[in-house]
Amino acid sequence: MNVEDLLRETLAELADEERPPHPERFLRSLPPPRTHRRGVALAAAAAVVVLAAGGTVAVRTLSEPDRPAPPAATRAATRPQPRPDRVVIKEGTRLADVLARLAHATGRPLAAFAQAARDGRALGLPAYAKGRLEGFAYPGTYEYTTATTPTELLAAMVARFRTESAKLGLDARPAPLDVVIIASLVQAESPSKADMPKVARVIRNRLDRGMYLQLDCTVMYGLGKYGIQATVKDVKARTPYNTYRHRGLPPGPILAPGTAALKAALHPAKGSWLYFVAVDPKTGALEYATTQAEYEDLVKRYKG
Repeated sequence: MNVEDLLRETLAELADEERPPHPERFLRSLPPPRTHRRGVALAAAAAVVVLAAGGTVAVRTLSEPDRPAPPAATRAATRPQPRPDRVVIKEGTRLADVLARLAHATGRPLAAFAQAARDGRALGLPAYAKGRLEGFAYPGTYEYTTATTPTELLAAMVARFRTESAKLGLDARPAPLDVVIIASLVQAESPSKADMPKVARVIRNRLDRGMYLQLDCTVMYGLGKYGIQATVKDVKARTPYNTYRHRGLPPGPILAPGTAALKAALHPAKGSWLYFVAVDPKTGALEYATTQAEYEDLVKRYKG
């Protein structure tokens, strides 16, 4: 075929050409992305992921998932992530002091932590906590960054409590809130971990006999005071935490117990003690008594 014939055939084809097909003809349909439904169990933990490394818990948000590393050129221009800071919450710390400590460490307003502490569902509190954070902000070392919110930090502490309590089998025990309350009393009254099982036994024995607990630590908590010894005026105060006036346990925990105190509350020492007395004001060393006469003798020795 010569050039003229080829040109003539091409022109004929162009004259008869149909409208070009729609671009969608060449597009491959893609399957819709799969969705993942989050169950109710994840609702409490949706705010944070707790990463434990030794005794330190790091907190990062779920809203910032891991992403592939950018190319070298882009990565070089990216600002490095700030190094996390740490805050230490000691065993036996009241919630009010926990919030103040976190606010001071993070530079966030105390009011923001107080507001976050009131949202038990967002924090992932167990149902038996009845929405109250006191006693469930687990002591320990926590890492945080400037992006960590008050809710995320407090939720990490609750998650740590739930992890530790699960190890101890607390959730499977009847009246788990009572155990946490007793653990907080044990933590407040014990000068050493060795004393904790004995103090727990005294509390259990007095409860079993229907006696008043008569613990100064609960009176001081109800009054918002600090100290190891209540005054005569203090023990007459009308607060639900006054165990000189009300039988049984106080309405809730009075501070954050640690693992040793929780263990003691779950497994008290064997004994018939009904009293303990701090016989050394410097060390807080305790001695134990079974009868009223033994108790009075200890008190005389302490005051003498």
